[in-house]
Amino acid sequence: MAHAKTKKVRITLAALTRVEYSEVLEVPANMSDRELQSLVEHRYDNVDGGKYSDDAEYWERSQSCGFEAEPPSCTPDARVRRVTGGSFAVSTISAP
Repeated sequence: MAHAKTKKVRITLAALTRVEYSEVLEVPANMSDRELQSLVEHRYDNVDGGKYSDDAEYWERSQSCGFEAEPPSCTPDARVRRVTGGSFAVSTISAP
């Protein structure tokens, strides 16, 4: 039985995630919203990035998701076949 023709395609998946830092500050009761926003900007510029932690709830598809047809000299990791309803089935290729 003849095999269907195939080609290699490299796909790249990327997601944008967020890190965040939160602190509770005691401020003068009469600070205006404008002053509070200025305080936010000041703290953003002065808090060490090492204090930030991952926000597991935020996940956004990056614009760098895409594909490269016929990438040079690469070994495929998986095989794709079409299934009914316009979906795809992806199966890992076993090492020889």
